[in-house]
Amino acid sequence: MVTLIVSDIYGHTANLDAFANELVGDIVICSPYETKQSIRQRNEEDVYAQFVNSVGHDNYMSKVERAIVSHRPQLVIAFSAGASAAWRAIANMQTNLPAKLIGFYPGQIRNYIDVQPKCQVDLLFPQQEAHFELTPVIQVLKKMNNVSCTRTRYNHGFMNALSNQFNKYAYLHYTHLCEQQIVMLQHSHEQEKLEV
Repeated sequence: MVTLIVSDIYGHTANLDAFANELVGDIVICSPYETKQSIRQRNEEDVYAQFVNSVGHDNYMSKVERAIVSHRPQLVIAFSAGASAAWRAIANMQTNLPAKLIGFYPGQIRNYIDVQPKCQVDLLFPQQEAHFELTPVIQVLKKMNNVSCTRTRYNHGFMNALSNQFNKYAYLHYTHLCEQQIVMLQHSHEQEKLEV
């Protein structure tokens, strides 16, 4: 079973490799950039400006869609701008859909609440967002079929050790949750094979 990890604006970093190494199965990482990033600790505003100027949200969505078509993952785990890109990509696709998307703090999703995902989606929001009010966005998303929303007690970036908002305990908890999802999907996939 393939799991696709879609990075945030920091891209494919050593920290993302560490997260991937915690998971079982075949793991593929999709980043907005062509090369692995050697970022240590940079100002998030600078990293965001680099992302917008060099890639942008629409190009990243297209890249995520190509990665899903190419690798055919059962599960997509995506972060921030990557989670919004995956949300849009899955809504745009007709075939080769994953069974599930787990999206962490997808802030840009507020601009795409008119699209309908075509697979099970679990969205994990931060406690609050700096640039917009979360409650109305969550209220709209919760009414959609196949969409589950959780508002965590953590801040945007809690899964990324490069973020000022990183939370070690949240990271451990949600990494374990992702691992459980992989095991459950593997089990149901094996059951389907036996029944055919």
